[in-house]
Amino acid sequence: MKIPHLRLTLTIGNKILLGYIPILVLIFGILIFTLLRLDLVNRINSEIVSIELVVNREAENLIEVLLAQESYGQRCMILKSRDMFSLFWKRDVEFNEACQKIRKLPAEKLPSSLPEIERLHSWYNAYFRDGISHLKSPASRSYFIADSLRKHTLNQKITLLKELAASSKKSQMDKTLEAAELGSSTFRIVSIMSISGIIIAICIALIIIRGITRSIRTLKMATNIVSQGNFKNLPTVIKRDELGDLSAAFNTMAARLVQLEEIYMDSSPLTRLPGGIAIENAVKKKIESSQPFAFCMFDLDNFKPFNDRYGYSRGNEVIKNTAAIIQECSREAGPGTDFIGHIGGDDFALITSPDRFEDICTMVIKKFDEQIVKYYNPEDREAGQISSVNRQGVTMTFPIMTISVAAVNSEKTCIENFIRVGEIIAELKKHAKSFCKSNLVVDRRGGKKKESID
Repeated sequence: MKIPHLRLTLTIGNKILLGYIPILVLIFGILIFTLLRLDLVNRINSEIVSIELVVNREAENLIEVLLAQESYGQRCMILKSRDMFSLFWKRDVEFNEACQKIRKLPAEKLPSSLPEIERLHSWYNAYFRDGISHLKSPASRSYFIADSLRKHTLNQKITLLKELAASSKKSQMDKTLEAAELGSSTFRIVSIMSISGIIIAICIALIIIRGITRSIRTLKMATNIVSQGNFKNLPTVIKRDELGDLSAAFNTMAARLVQLEEIYMDSSPLTRLPGGIAIENAVKKKIESSQPFAFCMFDLDNFKPFNDRYGYSRGNEVIKNTAAIIQECSREAGPGTDFIGHIGGDDFALITSPDRFEDICTMVIKKFDEQIVKYYNPEDREAGQISSVNRQGVTMTFPIMTISVAAVNSEKTCIENFIRVGEIIAELKKHAKSFCKSNLVVDRRGGKKKESID
């Protein structure tokens, strides 16, 4: 199975946009990376504030509460004061409240020693009650055991609380160092990515600028070559962008200039119309492309006597006016691709479509007959003729100038080549000039063989 070839057309704007895409991706990557790192640092700092600082503060608070509770307990035993007893249990409430603050932390963040501390505290309170119950006999063994166990339990609690405070401080320090390291590494990585982005942007810009500059340089070379009069083998920009399109249009223009130069070299200096070579090439192109066409030849009758009578200047005015009439009638007949040429002297050629040639020729005859009389002197115009010497030196009279048109239609007459067109037109023109008025003669014989004119 043949895979179709996909041609990707990239304009200069698209190339610049594509050049920005890697930069935008890099910027987006830097943004995402920075936000993730900042979020991680923020979570670490949040844990330090909401967990480590809370545990550390409450652990130190618990130690102070325990020491105050022990102080009130001892005073209660020594002084046997009810106030000291109340203050002892008030400190117990404060201890439990501090433990509840720690318990509000997420389950995975709770200190593992907290249950043991609470258990030891409940034992401590039990030993205090036991000691209070034996205050009447402070020398008894039961009082001594209760007092010893209470003090031992207190020491255990304080040791665990100190360890908890030290652990929370160490965790706080570790997390602070981790946050600082994350900030430092984020700065380094973002700096590297930013510098890389700048380098990539510069490289992409240089590549785009280099491509555009090279294309402009190529177009400049082509312009210099054209300015020297050479329209062939021009340097070409082989790119699918605006500069490539401009180069293609430039080459098309150069090819057209070659054609125009050929036409100009062959054109008539009087009417600026294409000459015989251009006319022949236009007919050949129609024949080779099998396009239907009509070829019309315009010839002025009695032009030489007019030229001899009035001079070349007025004769040239008639030639130019005839060219203008043909061009005007071609435009009035409707938009088309008519080709109008000046063969030379008083002969003109028209190549048009088969459906338009008769209308154009009829309009040309009508306008020519209306306008030609203004080129004659009043007395000649009134007489309807002029006197002139013919080629044999005999003075003769010649009527007002007329125009004869010979036409061949490729849809009605089989035309093999330009020579055949010339042969048919020569016969038709000879026949047309036999009339004493402006007229149109069309070949209606058809076929390939030469036949006499009907």
